[in-house]
Amino acid sequence: MSTTQVTGSDRPVAADPGDTHWLLRNPIRTGFLLILGISLAVRYNVLRDSYFLTDDFMLQSRAMESPLGWEYLTRVHTGHFEPIGFGFMWLLGHLAPWNWTVAMVSMLAAQALVAVLVWRMLVELFRRRALILVPFAFYCLTPLTMPAFSWLSAAIIWLPLTAALAGGVRSHARYLRTGRRADAAWAVGWYVVGLASFEKIAIYLPFIAVLTFALSPTSRATLRDLWALFRRTWLVWAGYLVASLAYLVVYLDGAARADSSADMIAPTQQQLGDFVYLSLFRTMIPGALGGPWSWYSEGAAGAIVNSPRAFDWACWIVALAVVAVSLSLRRRIGRTWLALLVYVAGSLATLTVGRLALLGPAAALETRYLADAVVPLVITVGMCLMPLRFEADPWLPQARLLVDAVTPTVLARAGVVAGTVWVVLALHSANGYAVYSAVKPHQQFVETTRTSLAELPEDAQIFDMHVPVNVLHPLFGDYDYVSRFLAPISTPEQREEMYTRESYTNPYLLTPEGTFVPMAVQGFPSREPLEGLCGWQPEDGRAAVPLTEEAYAWHWAVRVGFLSGGETTGTIVLGDARQEVTFPEGLGGVTVSMVGGGTEVVIEDLDPDVNICFGDAQVGNPVPDPNAPPPGDDG
Repeated sequence: MSTTQVTGSDRPVAADPGDTHWLLRNPIRTGFLLILGISLAVRYNVLRDSYFLTDDFMLQSRAMESPLGWEYLTRVHTGHFEPIGFGFMWLLGHLAPWNWTVAMVSMLAAQALVAVLVWRMLVELFRRRALILVPFAFYCLTPLTMPAFSWLSAAIIWLPLTAALAGGVRSHARYLRTGRRADAAWAVGWYVVGLASFEKIAIYLPFIAVLTFALSPTSRATLRDLWALFRRTWLVWAGYLVASLAYLVVYLDGAARADSSADMIAPTQQQLGDFVYLSLFRTMIPGALGGPWSWYSEGAAGAIVNSPRAFDWACWIVALAVVAVSLSLRRRIGRTWLALLVYVAGSLATLTVGRLALLGPAAALETRYLADAVVPLVITVGMCLMPLRFEADPWLPQARLLVDAVTPTVLARAGVVAGTVWVVLALHSANGYAVYSAVKPHQQFVETTRTSLAELPEDAQIFDMHVPVNVLHPLFGDYDYVSRFLAPISTPEQREEMYTRESYTNPYLLTPEGTFVPMAVQGFPSREPLEGLCGWQPEDGRAAVPLTEEAYAWHWAVRVGFLSGGETTGTIVLGDARQEVTFPEGLGGVTVSMVGGGTEVVIEDLDPDVNICFGDAQVGNPVPDPNAPPPGDDG
């Protein structure tokens, strides 16, 4: 036999698919997992160094005041209707209060879930192909969603809203393709999820109407074709209408029960113009292209965009080129750009009507207000790159000429370079935001407060006052008080005590360091009593303790020192303010919180049968008691 002959045993054997590593058997799946993994790693790196901010504490405290029921979930809060977010905060407040690890893991899990929904949406629109990894990577890595998805109070709104958009578009597109009632029901169901997430979902209806036309390449821009498209899909529109009417009833009921409402103040023309300009040209366009290049701290609530003007200008040029090229190469792409424009315009309109006059145009520099617009943007990116499922002839003749003139290798290399530049910019932007997110100005105070509360003596009475550091703000009303702030980490007995107590015989003060210490009052002291006397004694059930100078009308702590032969009640009076108190038997002091002023502290309504005198009084601010022993000193 010739040496060139091949025996049966020498023939090449086909490779067994089972011998191929699972990462190589399905490259699209591998790409999906790689992009998702990188995204979650970046978000974890940011979240692990972040912490609770402002509204996070208020929402956890509010959750402790109500059972998990209809009234709590559907109450409109400062104009917002967010049952899903309120439900999460209720669970967090009751099961893991002030626990950043649980909050962080929950946000990461939600981001992973939403990313999967976006992937499923892309597969439905464009079928499963390698090129959908591009818009998927855009969604996962864009810095536009970073602030919204890393601040808990924002994440409980924007994450379910984004999920509703992705799930809703997928189900709506399936209904357009199949006409099945089940798909229409799913589309309406996702719309309901959006309604339960944030009232901004209202802009979904005009957006999905235009997107329906964009997803129907065989329909022309004529009244006849549009009417035929509506008749073919009437069921889903009827579902949207019913859900919207039901939502309106529930929203108005919740707004009527709210203890506060959002102010509707019309912005000026200058404010509106500045807001639209900043939203589009400083935030949206640079953010879509991997920006912002840099950020600027806005205090306790993260950062706002602060890119160099040259970076913004370059982004405008690139964005204009992308739009122009897509319109010259892709059939019907203008419909998709219009759908994106409708969504962005609706986003700006909701903020304009709600809060622009109060927040000012600079609110446009907060990317979280446009975070949900990433879903329409992802769809637009996909439409620019590939045909829809079953779409015939999506490209204009110029596209064919371009493909004939440029080799696929050159196109692929250009795409890789552009994608690499975008990813580098996005990671640079995420890193810049992480610097501000990691500031955590109040973490030490919060953790020290938790520890100090657990070590508080049993007879200590926590004096209710504004939280001594700017964790919240007086604009939060009662939730800026110590009693409300501590609610999530207090026992039910402690909460009841703090919420209802009006006078204190052993007050403890929460300091700016987060420790509880015995409290004194510093400000306007009383005069010294005459030598040899117990103090000021009542006549006809009334005693007046003069101050060294007049206390102007303000919100003061008022302390009255006494010596009583038995327990009795009385009323402390400062100006027009009155507070009934109990004076225990023996030597001690009673402290109350009052809004008033004057030259004396008066005690009225005393029992004439009880021998009592008042040795001193102070009107002023609560301060640590300088005479109290240091913590841990039993002597």
